[in-house]
Amino acid sequence: MSGVKLRILPGPPFDIHVFEPQQGAKDSILYFQGGAFYCKPSPYHRKPAGLYALETGCRLYLPDYRTCPYPGPYPDAMTAWKQVTTDGGIPRGFAGDSAGAAACRSSQSRAGTCLFCIQPGR
Repeated sequence: MSGVKLRILPGPPFDIHVFEPQQGAKDSILYFQGGAFYCKPSPYHRKPAGLYALETGCRLYLPDYRTCPYPGPYPDAMTAWKQVTTDGGIPRGFAGDSAGAAACRSSQSRAGTCLFCIQPGR
């Protein structure tokens, strides 16, 4: 996507895609994609992630968390939070869509920052 740089924070236990505006970013957002905890990030999720980074001017972290049944993704959400704080400080915001909104909510309570949850089709 034009205007956005992409890099990967390698795992273990999973990689995190980092979208950053070309002009740089002061803040960051941790974004959990939906998919019933069974779908990996797809081009569908990467496009909005790049747009969110571009429009907010924030570095956006998209964890490629492991797929597994509930409540498996919640420990991965906390692992992602720890990896992101090591890379870029405490995120200013947390976002997620559908199942990702649940993972978002589980990690947000640690930081006391803003929360943006999306429930498609509602």
